[in-house]
Amino acid sequence: MNDTQNRLICLIPHYNNPGALVASLGSIGAAEACDVLVVDDGSTRAPIDVAACRSAFVAQGTLRFLNLPQNRGIEHALNAGLEWIRGRGYELVARLDCGDLNVSDRFAMQTAFLDAHPDIALLGGAAEFVDQQGKVLYVMRHPSEHADIARTMRANSAFIHPAVMYRVAALAETGLYPLDTPAAEDYALFWQFVARFRTANLPEVLIRYELDPGGISLSKRSKQLKSRLLVQRRHSDGSPAALAGIARTYALRLAPAGLIGRLKARLRKGRT
Repeated sequence: MNDTQNRLICLIPHYNNPGALVASLGSIGAAEACDVLVVDDGSTRAPIDVAACRSAFVAQGTLRFLNLPQNRGIEHALNAGLEWIRGRGYELVARLDCGDLNVSDRFAMQTAFLDAHPDIALLGGAAEFVDQQGKVLYVMRHPSEHADIARTMRANSAFIHPAVMYRVAALAETGLYPLDTPAAEDYALFWQFVARFRTANLPEVLIRYELDPGGISLSKRSKQLKSRLLVQRRHSDGSPAALAGIARTYALRLAPAGLIGRLKARLRKGRT
C-alpha cells in the first residue's frame, strides 16, 4: 500500500459477505497500480473485517472503505461509490464483486488497451464462470467490436459487470447507475455508454465469476427481466433486432427459471 493516488480505482460493493470480499481483494495482483474503494451497504449481520482486508490487499495502491448507514441496494451503493470517486480526480474506475476473482494482471491489460484506444469509454472482457466449489462451468465472451456490441445490447447486456473498466469523465454524459431498473442497473448504464461512446470487450479472461444460487441473476430473476424490458423499450428504435430482443425477454419471463438455466449450461458447456 502507498499514499500516492493512482489514476485507476476499483469499486467493490459489499453486503454481509466479508470472506468473499477478502478473497476478491487478494486476487488483485501485487504489481497492479490501483486504489480500491469498498462500499459497505449497511452490513449488520456480517460486517467487514478491515484487518483481514488490509492483509489480503497487496496491490500498489490504497485500500479505502465507505460505510453507508443503512442497506439500500447495490445500485445505491455503487452510486455512492462513484460520487466519492468523481470528487477525487480519478481517471478510470474498474468493477469487481465480492467473491469474483481477478486474473493477476487484469487491470494492467485493460488500462493499456484504453491508453491505446482513447476513443473507447467502456471496456469489458471475458469471464470464467465457476461454481461455489471452484469447478469451471463455462467461459463467457461477448463481442469485441462496438457495432457488434450495439447489436447484442438489443437482447441483453454485452458486458460482464464485474469485468468492466470505464472512464470517469464519461459519467458526466451517461449519468450514474439508474435507480428505476433494479437488478439490471448495469445493463441500463451500459446502454448509456453504448449510445454515446465507443465501447469494446477484450477476448481474454479477466475474472473468475462465481455463480451464486443466491445472486441477483437467479434469486431476483423476475425483477431483473422486468427491468430489462424497461431498458429495451427505452432504447428501442423499432428495428427488427430491437423488437426481437423485447420478444425474447417476454419469452424468458414466461419460461421456468430452472429450464432456462439447464439449457444455458448445455449450450455453454461446449464453448468452455
